[in-house]
Amino acid sequence: MEPVIPPKGTILERLAAENGVAIVVVDERSNEIAAVNNNSMCRLLYPSTDFGPSCAEYCGKAFERANAAGGPIEYECYAGLTCKAFPVDGSGRPLVAIVGRTFVRSANYRKATDKAINGDWRRFPPSEFFDNVILSGSSNQLERLERQLEESDKSFLDDYVKQPKKARGKTAAETEEIQAFHEKPVTDPFESSLLNYKLEPESKAEKKPDPFESSMVNATIDLSEALREQDQDLADREAWRVFIPTLLKVSYRLACRRILEFLSRHYGIESSLWLQREGSTFEMAAVLGDLEDKPIRIEIPVDDKRIRAAVRDDSPIVLKELQTESGKRPRVIQLFPVVIGGEVRNALGIARENIAPELSARILKFCRYVASRLEILRLRDAVAEQERTSRVLKEFNDQLRNIGSESYWQRLTGLIAQLVDAERASLLIRGPAETLMSKASIGAAVDLAVYPDLGSRVARTILEKGKPALVKDVTKASLSSVAAERNYRSSSFISYPIILGETGIGVMNFTDKMGGDQFSKRDLDVLDSIAPQIAMALDRVSLQERLGEFAQLSVTDPLTGLLNRRYIEERLDEEISRSSRSGEPISFLMLDVDEFKSYNDRFGHPAGDEALRIVGAILQQNLRGADVAVRYGGEEFSVLLPDTNVEEAEAIAERIRSHVERTEFPKRKVTVSIGVASRSSEDGDVAELVLAADKALFRAKESGRNNVQVYDQNLDGGENVH
Repeated sequence: MEPVIPPKGTILERLAAENGVAIVVVDERSNEIAAVNNNSMCRLLYPSTDFGPSCAEYCGKAFERANAAGGPIEYECYAGLTCKAFPVDGSGRPLVAIVGRTFVRSANYRKATDKAINGDWRRFPPSEFFDNVILSGSSNQLERLERQLEESDKSFLDDYVKQPKKARGKTAAETEEIQAFHEKPVTDPFESSLLNYKLEPESKAEKKPDPFESSMVNATIDLSEALREQDQDLADREAWRVFIPTLLKVSYRLACRRILEFLSRHYGIESSLWLQREGSTFEMAAVLGDLEDKPIRIEIPVDDKRIRAAVRDDSPIVLKELQTESGKRPRVIQLFPVVIGGEVRNALGIARENIAPELSARILKFCRYVASRLEILRLRDAVAEQERTSRVLKEFNDQLRNIGSESYWQRLTGLIAQLVDAERASLLIRGPAETLMSKASIGAAVDLAVYPDLGSRVARTILEKGKPALVKDVTKASLSSVAAERNYRSSSFISYPIILGETGIGVMNFTDKMGGDQFSKRDLDVLDSIAPQIAMALDRVSLQERLGEFAQLSVTDPLTGLLNRRYIEERLDEEISRSSRSGEPISFLMLDVDEFKSYNDRFGHPAGDEALRIVGAILQQNLRGADVAVRYGGEEFSVLLPDTNVEEAEAIAERIRSHVERTEFPKRKVTVSIGVASRSSEDGDVAELVLAADKALFRAKESGRNNVQVYDQNLDGGENVH
């Protein structure tokens, strides 16, 4: 049964707003007969086929458990939300109120957001899933709400108990009020989000409860008296009400900037910065005013005791500039930590030596109000970015299979530029006499192919050192000025070396970040994830160009077009060395066409050659961009799988085996047997890895062919290999 949302102004609505939590009333059949400010996660998870049964184990049994206990019970559901359930009475009929559905523990909040972005909950639309995710500093609100409900007149529940849903609402006026409540356009979608408070002008007869009694910090702040005495608070809130919806129209990064601009307009804060948490440190998200003049580095960890003290005391941390120009006083920044979901997620820095206590309190209230909205905006952007990155990465991996086409490097460079939101990118490769040559470029204002002394300013140094450079503002870095004809539109860039084994073979450069933003560590992480594939593709093409047609034939099988045994043995040695340094696993497959001799004898060598070509094509279709398929000799093939553990390798091998089995060959059905071996960074050289895969292949043959076997130490009991 669908719960009824009580009309605006009822006791349930007022109590939910006052305490900043959800209130749901259920009957003896666990039907929700009324719901106020319900958590948007619950609204989607509870009715779903996959997750509803898990919800039913908690809120679905709340009535039974609360009545069995004869009083309130508190629980944390499988989604990590804290709830309290206790019996209430409506017209003599037993009911149970479930209050809370809020994140009290920050660890639970982090797990939930990760599942929404990367896990099982990705199927839900982000705009709906994050519409009203409730966070709270502690469970104090739940205890207070329990007392308030017990002391209130619960006759308002009678309508929900006595009448069916379609008849509820005693008068036409009440029905119209409810309908208007649902149909009324909402200017600010976050009016019912994390702080769960609607800003409205107060009447003289009745004062609204203060929203910060349910704010993100572990404290209850009663400002009701201050609200009656200070008109400034109401002016602040009305300004927030107008400002908040504008954030929803821009990206997360731009929203951070807009927050600083609002502080400048409304509070007279001329120079400020907004920080966001990245791991255990802070990263700059936006800067305004005089702080934009030169690089600002805030070197204070998130878990610093000064941060904890500032949160506890609602006071800023005073930071002074360490190095100043001669004759100038060091700048002072007042740093306000901002708590969301029980942990510090942001910080506001204000360039002032002194801030009046009254202004400090107003700024803190604004930060708490806006930060929760900003966090939802960040999550929405993260979901969209994850989806976009997955799409582009798929295109990237597909493109890796097209090496050799005329526009290959141009398209590949364009895809990589999309991954880091760069409007301009170039791929430079090592040429003769340690020079760099342009392989591809996107958005360049000049022809890099004929540009003199290419890469002398940055790229050559990056290639020599073998470490990437992330520059957020080139005007504040110790670099020579760039030629005017380059016409760069931003001051941030990345120069990333492409390394194969111990050798630098190229450099990728990115600048002109979309939207005028700066490149970040996230962009470096993306490049780190695809660098091995780029290096292998570059190496293969470089090999073709360096050795010429004759040399290329020496590492390529003329029948299947795959690389041959000579190439894979050299590549295995390089990959094992890299695995030893990085600690990443490496896997190797040995594959044999079952009963191939009888196929040749019966149908002739031309038919056998065609069968081998088909098997080679199937290998290419089922591998990823960084994988290498090889014709090892005769009817044997092998596959190198970098950065792949044994479970993943077994799944790939099974996919290949199944594909071959399903394929129609010209003469008769063909199957393959596959042996799988993997190594860690601590054991095994090339010969040992190949031998292990060969032993697993021998077991696959002995086991009836057309199957996959994984090497284990039990296979070392005998010397037999196929």
